[in-house]
Amino acid sequence: MSLELEDHSWFPIWLRRYQMEYISFIAAKFALYTPVLPILATMKEQNNLTAWTDCCTGAAGPVQFLLSKQFFADTIFLTDKYLQPISIATPNTVVTFASIDILKDAIPGNGLVTMFNALHHFSQQERQLIIATISRTNRPFVFAEITHPSLINFLAITLATTLGQLLFTPFVHPFQLKRLLFTYLIPINLFTITWDGWMSVFRSISAKRFIALVNETSTQNYSVSFVQKGPWWQKVSILTGQPNI
Repeated sequence: MSLELEDHSWFPIWLRRYQMEYISFIAAKFALYTPVLPILATMKEQNNLTAWTDCCTGAAGPVQFLLSKQFFADTIFLTDKYLQPISIATPNTVVTFASIDILKDAIPGNGLVTMFNALHHFSQQERQLIIATISRTNRPFVFAEITHPSLINFLAITLATTLGQLLFTPFVHPFQLKRLLFTYLIPINLFTITWDGWMSVFRSISAKRFIALVNETSTQNYSVSFVQKGPWWQKVSILTGQPNI
């Protein structure tokens, strides 16, 4: 049973939305997914990709960050089990939203599949299932994780979800007085985001488990690989897969 509050259907929609929006804000402000950009660009060129499906989208912060860095596609599907209303500016791009359970439903679209800091929500067996499902359709994927099972990452997450919230909440978009109320006067939001941040670190995936995924899911026709990029204090774990051409 997951200890992360956002994983449960009973968790209030507005609290989940505030959590996703804050995480998106932090990821964009500190450009946490910058190390993923060259890998995405290379994969897009190698596979001649024009379509992109993002799974477990949340508030679409990573997607919007990548768009701001000129990583585009002709069509983008944004999907999530608990899909939130999202306002996203995508000139010359068709954006479609879909509420799906990645463990049960077909992933829409026919191009690149991405997932940002969501893979740790699944068990190792479920991760294998997700990768196997994608590989059977010969679609490439890029999964990036910014949480790690380390003391440094735990301290960084604690700082970002406590002091960080107190400093940055007024600047999170869209601006809402209710967000301020439940962060400062009645600090429910402060607690839920911090708790889920801690649980994310405890459930985060070690390099050893990533390497096991590579060995368990690579086949003669489909290659899975793992790499860590970024500075030592904020490594990004990146798992990629693509058909062998």
